Amino acid sequence: MRIAVRSFQIRPIIEATRLRRIVHRALQETGSSADSVSFVFVDDRTMSDYHGRYVDVPRPTDVLSFPAADLDPGGERDLGDVVICTDHAARQARPANRSYTLELEVLALHGLLHLLGHDHERDSGQMQALELRLRPEIVGYRGKP
Repeated sequence: MRIAVRSFQIRPIIEATRLRRIVHRALQETGSSADSVSFVFVDDRTMSDYHGRYVDVPRPTDVLSFPAADLDPGGERDLGDVVICTDHAARQARPANRSYTLELEVLALHGLLHLLGHDHERDSGQMQALELRLRPEIVGYRGKP
C-alpha cells in the first residue's frame, strides 16, 4: 500500500507510521482494499480555494475528499486524495477536547471513510456510527463526535 503525503503549510502533520496505521485498520475494518491513497495538508487559504472551486463554498473547511477512479492507468486501485486543513484542525481541536495531532488523525479517518464510499450528508447516520466505532481502535479517541 502506497500512502503519499504532501504538505503545503507550516504546521506539523501526522507521522507516517500513524497515517499508515489509520489507513490499514480502516481498510481492514471496512473490508476494503486499495493500492494507494494520498493525504494533502494545506492552510486556510488553500482550503478556501479548494472548497470554493469544488463545493462552491469559498471558505476553509476541515477536510475534503476527492475519490479517484477505481483503477489508475497501471491497473492499481487508487482511493484518491484526502485534503486536511491544518489551520482549521488547530481551531477545532480545543473545543472538541482533542489535541491538534489527534484532531488530524480524526480528520484523516473521516476523509478516508469518504473515499471508501461513505457519506454522512446522504446516509441516515451510518457513516457517523462507523466512524465512532472505529475511532477508539484506530486513533485511540473515545470522546464526543
